[in-house]
Amino acid sequence: MKGFVFNAPTTVVFGSGSIASISGQVSRLGCKNPLVITGPRIGSSSLLDELRRPMEESGLEFRVYDRVSPEPPAETIAEAVSVIRQGGYDLLVGFGGGSTMDFAKIASILAVHDVLIEDMAGNDRVPAKGLPTIMVPTTSGSGSEVSPVAVLSFPDQGMKRGIASRRLIPDAALVDPALTLGLPAEITANTGVDALIHGVESFLSVKANPLSENLSLMACENIARNLVRAVRSGGDLEAREGMSLGSLTAGLAFSMAGTAAVHALAYPLGGQFHVPHGAANAVMLRPLLEFNLPACRERFARLAMAFGVAIPGDLQGSSEAFIRLVIDLSEKAGVKTHLRDLGIPREALATMAEAAMEEVRLLENNPRVLTREDAERLYSEAW
Repeated sequence: MKGFVFNAPTTVVFGSGSIASISGQVSRLGCKNPLVITGPRIGSSSLLDELRRPMEESGLEFRVYDRVSPEPPAETIAEAVSVIRQGGYDLLVGFGGGSTMDFAKIASILAVHDVLIEDMAGNDRVPAKGLPTIMVPTTSGSGSEVSPVAVLSFPDQGMKRGIASRRLIPDAALVDPALTLGLPAEITANTGVDALIHGVESFLSVKANPLSENLSLMACENIARNLVRAVRSGGDLEAREGMSLGSLTAGLAFSMAGTAAVHALAYPLGGQFHVPHGAANAVMLRPLLEFNLPACRERFARLAMAFGVAIPGDLQGSSEAFIRLVIDLSEKAGVKTHLRDLGIPREALATMAEAAMEEVRLLENNPRVLTREDAERLYSEAW
């Protein structure tokens, strides 16, 4: 049996209504002056009241920074860091989707350490832990509430890059599915397919281990069962709970095993064309699954069993059935499945392939070695 190391938040609170425990978690961490990090949409919505109410009822004073943009450029974090330092805040609450939580993770480091963001890109290059953090996701997709990864855009490089370190792991995660009830169908679909890909890629990763594999399968089963329901009926709490649990367990799985080439080839779409992360992953899914199939038919067949489409005694047939089911789920959820549908010009494919090959952190997890020529061909197939 393969050994493994598992780093995760010291506390994960899951369940509808769990946001009520926010003040207790702040106190548990010995903090008294939290800053809530969020985006303008949530900052001006009633959703913020779900966080504000329990904090005010407990007498906890806090402030809100609501200027996080989707897919935030790395350079925008400097303003938040200035606010944190000037206000003497001792804890950050990341309240939003993956971009907001990633922003809060990096801000927590920069608030107490003088380091350049670009110097932290890659694996294990964060110098030390920053301010304590509590993550409260309002989407079911990124898994950032439990992961050691933050992804930011670097506009001058035309690229999104990941920063991975155990020092980015939040101190607590409050996963309250009720917070996702008002999520629009398109965001539900894109983030949900992102979570599904986290489950699939972490299972196929060369770094998968017995614990991560079971978390991956649990994630896939929950998401497959609830994704289309959540998209078509946003007020279905049971479906939202299944999606939140799927996203959480997928985040725990890839925290150990990592994601792979789907994410590597998706990053240039976000960096160069500002395609939302989930949509970028979704459009690269089919080509990468078909590319990886020859290297791990048995693992594909295990996924087919989890999804209930396995054909006894037929590895190839089971694997192909799994791929068909995953693509069918994506299409039923309404995500775009071709680069041209996202406005990506065909002449950009070669440049994107060059950029994708820089994502060694992700490519080294892929079950099949991928060359620059492979990357350009896979973009062409996705176009």
